[in-house]
Amino acid sequence: MAPYILKKHLARKITFLDKNDPKIPAALFSAVSEAPDLSGFSYPLPSAKNEYTCSAKGDNSVMWYGGKTGITRYDPNGESIEDKIMYFSAHRHLPHHAVDAMLADGMNLWALCRDKVAHIEMIMLTAEEKAEILLDETNNYVMRRGMVSQRDLKEFRDYESRYPYAACDNDGLFTSGYAIGEMYRYATLKEKLGKNHPRVRDARKNATKACEACLLLMYVHGRPEGFIARSYHVTGEPIPDDGIFYKRDGKTAHCVFTNDAKNSGRLGEEVPCDYPVPERLAALYRDLGYTDDDIYYKADTSSDEVTGHFLQMKIAHDFLAEDDPELDELIKDACKRTTKHIIDHGFEFCESSGKPTTWAKWSKRYFDNDPIGYVDAPLNSSEMLVYLKITMYITGEKGIWQETYDKLISEGYADLGAKHYDRFYQGAMREKVNPEEDLMYGDNMLALMTYWMLCTLETDEELLAKYRAAFKSWSGLILREHTPGYDFMYKLGVPDAEIDLEKDAKWFTHFEPTRLTSSINTGRHDVAAKLGRNYDEKREVEISALLMPNERFISKYDRNPYYLSENNNKGTAIESCYIYTYAYWIGRYYGFIDEEGQA
Repeated sequence: MAPYILKKHLARKITFLDKNDPKIPAALFSAVSEAPDLSGFSYPLPSAKNEYTCSAKGDNSVMWYGGKTGITRYDPNGESIEDKIMYFSAHRHLPHHAVDAMLADGMNLWALCRDKVAHIEMIMLTAEEKAEILLDETNNYVMRRGMVSQRDLKEFRDYESRYPYAACDNDGLFTSGYAIGEMYRYATLKEKLGKNHPRVRDARKNATKACEACLLLMYVHGRPEGFIARSYHVTGEPIPDDGIFYKRDGKTAHCVFTNDAKNSGRLGEEVPCDYPVPERLAALYRDLGYTDDDIYYKADTSSDEVTGHFLQMKIAHDFLAEDDPELDELIKDACKRTTKHIIDHGFEFCESSGKPTTWAKWSKRYFDNDPIGYVDAPLNSSEMLVYLKITMYITGEKGIWQETYDKLISEGYADLGAKHYDRFYQGAMREKVNPEEDLMYGDNMLALMTYWMLCTLETDEELLAKYRAAFKSWSGLILREHTPGYDFMYKLGVPDAEIDLEKDAKWFTHFEPTRLTSSINTGRHDVAAKLGRNYDEKREVEISALLMPNERFISKYDRNPYYLSENNNKGTAIESCYIYTYAYWIGRYYGFIDEEGQA
């Protein structure tokens, strides 16, 4: 497959200013606002035609139409419908939905919205330039002690007002995604520029730090068995009231107060924490003045984190180990400790009490005796197999890992994967809900990580055929999103699969060069809406057509891209870059995409 060549493309740069800011052209306030005549307009418009109250003409025949529900940019020379019609709304691109006046400035626009003004700059960026901008944003404003998830802001759109702490119970999974993106950036640029180029050294530094942050979660608890913490906080940071946290104190740790701890009867529970944290990893907090006794770690770890950790360790072993044997030894040790923990506890991830965590169970006991386990079995059984394959790959050892793998194969684990769709449907019928109401979008990424690696590492043709059949059972959910990070992994695991690189390319070219999580207007007139799943006792609304990333809500890989998000977020958080950089650098490394002038 020849790479799809990504061309430079217009991107949006948005600045909000107070109405009295001297940088605003005086002509904006005297601009004539007359409703445009759109009676003969031939394309569907995001707003109703009678809602447009003003217009402005820019360069190259571009027209801007403003109104009660945002701004539409019309470029008759655009290559695609997404280039011809662009929509700008509050609070992503405008301070308010209603636009009082507009002034075109070449390719750019000034828009008066009540007491604020939006300056919309249309700038040309390559997909790689966008990746660098997003990476800088994450490194400067989101990362904390090497971990990457998201960061809240005290003031709307004010990056400098970010809180000095953050909370996320999936730090392991999301940081793994960031780490993998930087590992592939390193490998791609190393081949092109050489290992000593500044950009290559920067990529390696980022990848190594994120890898260390992930590995730290596998040791920070101090438990003697191979447990993994979801996340950790340090003294002075508020502890979220949404999980189970342990405070380290000498050789024991005790469960601190949260409502979950109280309701589960674990408040005050003590667990050992006398296993040493490797000095190289502990430096992530010790170099900031914290000690082991300052650690509050989050337990009740799920398979989300475990799967992300294993993939991250595999890619780190491939790309970082050769020049960093110390890191590779830590990876091997963490990998073996975790896999042994799961085997020793009957294929379940267990707390020190011996009881399994809520969502990390890969056992026949769970599959055969729990209604949810019956539905989880196809994916969870495959996860267990890939953990074993990765452990053998990283360590170069067979022994107990191969014996356990063979045992699970004999028990039918490789046959369960292809039953995903049937069991999911049966589970929905049992719960008396429409199947799409029962979707868990976070599972898509877990399936992709799992089957990509199973199909990569398995050499037995019969087993490989089973894993590819299992992978294909997820294709309906995965391929409908036209998300490059999904499509590329799927194609790598199922080489004969058809993916739409043109639609994947549009995802890159229409991705916003910021991850500021401000909301968008959901009352669009150019796409139909339908009722979606009933999630957390709230009925979601889906759109009938997939909007471009810069015109839909900002999220990680664990949300429905068809979801018509309804909120009033004015820019109170920053998501990480990994959803973009993960996809971009995997695509570049494996030749799915390239930049114009570099092919």
